[in-house]
Amino acid sequence: MNAQYIINYVVLSAFLTLFIAELGAALVFVINRRYYPRVKAFITPLWGPIGTFAVFYLVNTEATYPAALSTVGTMYIALGMTAGLFFILRNAFIMYSEAHHNPRMDELYRWLYVAATLVVAFLVVTIFSSVLSGIGVNLSEEYVDPVRAMFNPFNALLFIAFAMMALSISYVQFNVNELGRHFPLVSVALSYIIAIAASWAYLPYFAGHFVSNIYLVAPSAVLAAAGLAAYYLRSGIAKYLMGAWLLVSIESYGALQYPYMFGGALQYTQFLNNSAMALYASYVTAAGGTMLAVFLAIFFYVNYLKRQ
Repeated sequence: MNAQYIINYVVLSAFLTLFIAELGAALVFVINRRYYPRVKAFITPLWGPIGTFAVFYLVNTEATYPAALSTVGTMYIALGMTAGLFFILRNAFIMYSEAHHNPRMDELYRWLYVAATLVVAFLVVTIFSSVLSGIGVNLSEEYVDPVRAMFNPFNALLFIAFAMMALSISYVQFNVNELGRHFPLVSVALSYIIAIAASWAYLPYFAGHFVSNIYLVAPSAVLAAAGLAAYYLRSGIAKYLMGAWLLVSIESYGALQYPYMFGGALQYTQFLNNSAMALYASYVTAAGGTMLAVFLAIFFYVNYLKRQ
């Protein structure tokens, strides 16, 4: 597997991990508003790092796939700009909620934040699933049909799988009682089943990759088992293991679908930057990403974990 692809996908995985964790927190607020104080304490130090990793990923993608960036950026301009708009609204509603002291307005901003977060999550998954499957994509005309890209079974199933992962994390993180203590186990199992079944059905190459590389799923399965065991034992380490499970699961999925994009019509390797500086740019990304992750972990510890 190409080193540049791995580094770029690790940054994407970090962004998706943080954002899915936030999505789960937003869904917990929908389930029961009484969890909001804990949810807000979790979201407050998290929303900034999510934006940081999103920008970091875009900058690294420009260095990794310069030949494809203008084309893909043009194709996904409508979905991307809409996601960006709702991402800004999400940030604004978080800040309004933090700054406002009127209980009624605070609750209104919470619901607007949840709505904006769900829209962003759906659009991010849409772009991700469209690049994987090619559904709604016309490569010859460099055009994406937003309606077809959003409303198709593969995108719907992948979004549900991500939502199940998000709920698994949040049920453990916030010790949610609704739907029973076994819900995280059920949602983890469903996330695996739905993601694998959808990919098997809509990605022509996936079945062969999955069968011949089944070992790639092992780290994800081991972390899920360890995290759920710790959860049932009421150990505080459960939330960290489940966070690691989410990151590793996204990484495993990226390894299984490599090197194809748009349903196998193209390959990532066709667009890699092969200049003399490309690998050095990847090394800088790896070093910078590690530093960013460490400092954000310290920030998150000081502003959330230490206060628990």
